[in-house]
Amino acid sequence: MTHAMAARRTPIQGEAAVTDLHARLDAVVPELIAQHHVPGVAVGVTLDGRTLTTGYGVTNVAHPIAVDPHTLFQVGSISKTLLGAVIGRLLEQGALDLDSPVAPLFDAGSGIDERITLRHTITHTSGIDAQNMIADAPRILADHCDDSIQASLRHFIHQPLMFEPGTDFTYSGPGIMLAAAAVERATGRPYADLLRELVIGPAGMEITGTSADEAIFHRVAAPHGRAADGSAELLIDRGWQRHWQLPGWDVPGGGVISNVADLLRYAAWSLSDAAPRRLFEPLAGQGIQGHDIGLAWHLDELGGHRVVSHSGLTIGYASRMVLMPSVGLSYAVLTNSLHGGGIVSEVEKTILDAAGVSRATPSAAPIPADLASALRGTYDCGFYGTISIVPGSRHGEMAIVANGATIREGGYVIELEGADRVALAGPDCLITLSDDGTPGPLVGFVQKADGIVSAVRYHSRLNRRIA
Repeated sequence: MTHAMAARRTPIQGEAAVTDLHARLDAVVPELIAQHHVPGVAVGVTLDGRTLTTGYGVTNVAHPIAVDPHTLFQVGSISKTLLGAVIGRLLEQGALDLDSPVAPLFDAGSGIDERITLRHTITHTSGIDAQNMIADAPRILADHCDDSIQASLRHFIHQPLMFEPGTDFTYSGPGIMLAAAAVERATGRPYADLLRELVIGPAGMEITGTSADEAIFHRVAAPHGRAADGSAELLIDRGWQRHWQLPGWDVPGGGVISNVADLLRYAAWSLSDAAPRRLFEPLAGQGIQGHDIGLAWHLDELGGHRVVSHSGLTIGYASRMVLMPSVGLSYAVLTNSLHGGGIVSEVEKTILDAAGVSRATPSAAPIPADLASALRGTYDCGFYGTISIVPGSRHGEMAIVANGATIREGGYVIELEGADRVALAGPDCLITLSDDGTPGPLVGFVQKADGIVSAVRYHSRLNRRIA
């Protein structure tokens, strides 16, 4: 169910195209910053071989300094793609095998399921859920604890799998931790050292790092959330990290610190012959038709063009990085707000429009009555709390209600946003709609042979029905 929308190229190309894009961003981003209460935004774009890097807003509402192209942000889960590149290089060197079980790399009695392979861990198909790594992180990260990648395993590896490895998909930070732990075991070297040697250095990323000790010498965007009145507020000692730096076990999944200039260098390297060959090879599905995953990169299509992408969300930051090789387009958008997703989406629309890429989106169709009945219920979203799918206010639509989560003592949750309008987008997915009908994120669902919907895929995670 997709609109037949042919991709078009803007008549403005080369240097003129970049100049045009810069003018568009200058016109819209300051308004978006005010509208979304996001302190700062950095944008980097490579189009037709020309590069634009720019910044808007401030690094810190308490001590405002202008954001520029070299300002460092936590990039969140974009970090996972750098782990994918490390694995890709080690596969070529023969140090790793994608389809061999990882358990033999560890000590006997480790508790690692012997069916789990490296492919499963890097493609989120291992069945490892373990959302307690975020929900309980403030307790786990008591002062003086061991926050290494290897130490992380004991906090989740003995928990039951959500499904048999390789049979389904659920976005899994702990699965990524296991992948990085396997890399360390196979090479006998710390992951951060391998990252610098195999990716950061070769890609020419000048000030990218993984620690506060490295970031302190540069301009850094501080993390923000929203105060009760909706304004931006600093987030200090919030979330699943101690102070500002993410724990060592989360470096592979979300702890890289970078800027848009370096991310464009990383994009160019990833698309070159110097990069590992298998970066963008489809290795597994994401549980929604037409959506695959490679070495951590998400693989989709837009306007008839292949899209290689990854988004990031961590405490106080939201980000996105996209490569579209056939269009000659790569871009990165970084914000210093937990609620920066909305502005990232709007900036992305501006970039794609300037590049002449049609945003072919799934069409929204009415949800049949029998499917609507099967969808209705409450689903467990782990550290996000629960959601309920209920009848919507318009014919043929449902709504997603975010019920919030109970914070356990010493725990942490992220508040979900619901959706007032949800329609059918395909045989295995729904689509959220804004009030004016603009398509939003897809929501997959798992329907059994007897018609029962046993789970939904919200924010790429498999969320089981509980009522």
